[in-house]
Amino acid sequence: MKNNILVIGSGSREHAITWKLLQSKDVDKVILVPGNAANATMDRVISVQCSKIDGESISNICKDYNVELVFVGPEVPLVDGIADQLKRKGISCFGPSMKAAEIEGSKVFCKDFMARNNIPTATYQTFTDYNKAKEYIETLNYNIVLKASGCAAGKGVLIPKNKEEALNSLKRIMIDKEFGSAGDEIVIEEFLDGEECSLMCFSDGYSCVVMPPAQDHKRVFDNDQGPNTGGMGAYAPAPFVINTKSGKGSSGFGSIIDRCVESILKPTINGMRKEGRPFVGVLFAGLMVNKQNGDIKVLEFNCRMGDPETQVVLPLLETDLYEIVSACCDGRLDSINVKWSDKYAVTVVAASKGYPDSYPKGIKIQGLENNSHINQDNIIFQAGTIKKGDEILTNGGRVLSVTALSTQLEDAIQKSYTLLKTISFDGMHYRSDIGQKALNHLKEQKEKQEKSVSYSESGVDIERGDAVVDNIGPLAKMTSRLGCVSDLGGFGALFDTKAAGFKDPILVSGTDGVGTKLKIAQELGRHDTIGIDLVAMCVNDVVVQGAEPLFFLDYFATGRIHVNVATQVVAGIAKGCKDSGCALIGGETAEMPGMYKDGEYDLAGFSVGAVERTQMLPKNIAPGNVLLGLASSGVHSNGYSLVRYLIEKKSGLTYSDKAPFDSSKTLGEVLLTPTKLYVLSCLAAIKAGGVNGLAHITGGGITENLPRVIPDGLDCEVKLNSWEILPIFKYLNQLGNMEITELLKTFNCGIGMILIVDQDKVSSIKAVLESMNETVYEIGKVVQSNNKNQKSKVVYN
Repeated sequence: MKNNILVIGSGSREHAITWKLLQSKDVDKVILVPGNAANATMDRVISVQCSKIDGESISNICKDYNVELVFVGPEVPLVDGIADQLKRKGISCFGPSMKAAEIEGSKVFCKDFMARNNIPTATYQTFTDYNKAKEYIETLNYNIVLKASGCAAGKGVLIPKNKEEALNSLKRIMIDKEFGSAGDEIVIEEFLDGEECSLMCFSDGYSCVVMPPAQDHKRVFDNDQGPNTGGMGAYAPAPFVINTKSGKGSSGFGSIIDRCVESILKPTINGMRKEGRPFVGVLFAGLMVNKQNGDIKVLEFNCRMGDPETQVVLPLLETDLYEIVSACCDGRLDSINVKWSDKYAVTVVAASKGYPDSYPKGIKIQGLENNSHINQDNIIFQAGTIKKGDEILTNGGRVLSVTALSTQLEDAIQKSYTLLKTISFDGMHYRSDIGQKALNHLKEQKEKQEKSVSYSESGVDIERGDAVVDNIGPLAKMTSRLGCVSDLGGFGALFDTKAAGFKDPILVSGTDGVGTKLKIAQELGRHDTIGIDLVAMCVNDVVVQGAEPLFFLDYFATGRIHVNVATQVVAGIAKGCKDSGCALIGGETAEMPGMYKDGEYDLAGFSVGAVERTQMLPKNIAPGNVLLGLASSGVHSNGYSLVRYLIEKKSGLTYSDKAPFDSSKTLGEVLLTPTKLYVLSCLAAIKAGGVNGLAHITGGGITENLPRVIPDGLDCEVKLNSWEILPIFKYLNQLGNMEITELLKTFNCGIGMILIVDQDKVSSIKAVLESMNETVYEIGKVVQSNNKNQKSKVVYN
């Protein structure tokens, strides 16, 4: 069922929000209150005029249009408590309560809140008395910023250049009431130098999801000259804070933004909740980044999306906005995987003549009627517009936000200005340097890189390796179990056997690789299951000792890291670990261009398990013990040098051809069937009692592996017709024309694990194994050999 959603506001921000919501499969119509002339250009949008924006009037509109969710754009309704009013009417509101909105509604509250919660910000003092504020300013010997404490439509911040201007600014706010009652209380704080950054995040009151960092251009003229405005343009993401040298990080935008999340956004969300002001909606942090030392401080918090930042951030959002908004309102934001485009977005604001001071209205806008240039990467968001008859006229100071996207920032800037030139109105003016600071920064970084030698010049790209670590972190986390002490990223991986329930454990380790089965995976470009093979080869060896695999470490070596390939491989490793009950707690990713070719990689694994000293296997193996064979899933991971020789030299087929014995699969699909994991079923059988030993059938087949666990003086009689030999082995035998004895000591031939069990326990153990989806064959028994000192052997009959 599709939903109607109501959006409050009339600017480009609300146009962008509406545009994004309409892309949702769950949204039918958007009710815009009051909206602007853009309403008429969008399908499924209804504009409703409303004389007063409050809970009563908005709830009545919601009833008329069957709306259950309201998205509030501007700050004033939120500060006035519209979210509380709507919730009392049973209507969900994406926006904070009145108490939470005070973080923007009162600069004094905001600064005091940051001080209480150790959130980095500039030193400050607050005043309600003009004379005391004046006296304070006269004592200062550094530059300051003056802020009207209340809501002033983004214009209540003055940045004087000297003490004389500071005193004049104070008079404008507190005596002349330039910002009305918003200036009844004032914040005077230290001026911070650096680059400003707008960092917004979605929040459900408990968790937060950060958006791409943006940079606004507040001054009206080029080179940051002239008075402050509501914003003359923006771009995202801002490259001076997108530091991905250590990978994309948990935020997806690098280590600097990770630091902002941990030291600013999360403490704010947690602090608001602890103070009884849970913040649901979009939290906006205005930051100052010191480019010299990387110090970051908060200039201000806003309780809603920024304008014009929204116009560059939402076009980068790849996840359904309605889904995110609903999750925030329901308190389940952590259930949503929010994704962002890798592109840059740039918006340039076209303003009326005279803005930000007085300006005319009612001027005809040319070019908006031609929508042929509008698409997902070229958008004109309307703000101060009104439709009269067939004409669209100016109706505000900031009239349009012209947004363009591209994979290159310079191209996005150029496209935005090109799009801007397709429209015009008398007196239209705009800044011509939107994004120039970012281009200068990128140029400086490029020049530095060209002058210095980096590790990447040798063919090793640390960022790709870090990106793999970022991707596999969540995969490893899902394998966590009792006893895990450390996360990925440390120098050593820690595990607590006591916490895992062991009293007197013996540690058992196993290490292995996948062999030349990797060649087939690499040739076919199928990397998602080869990691299961790696885990299986190690943990199946560990369980043979009666041990429970506890943790696993992997080694991935390649000529060039391809992030998607490495992630697929490790995803398979994580699945193998999860399906065998052990934790993936460490590993190594090595890029060695001189050792491997691009596209080649090798794998090794190391597993550690534990078994109580009294429960170690093998034990008590005696004549009469029965051999129970567990079916294999295929060739597993041994003998692939011979397999590849037979297929490539003898069969006349490729791995992409249909298997002669199974037309539903290709040869490659059959041969890449992952090695079966026997851990959980074998542990269950051991726990049931009566298991005296296990043999993992790997290289050497039954012939060589079974005697490894049988004491001298005993042999194993194996009935050749007691289990099903899989079609792949019959086909390989046909190609190689091998003797049966050669086949049995090369491949598993359909039996991947053998349990040696007491004769009187056969039925009960079979029942346990079959309940765990194992196919079980009774394939023979243990017998006395002719010579009690003779090494054990397998006798086939």
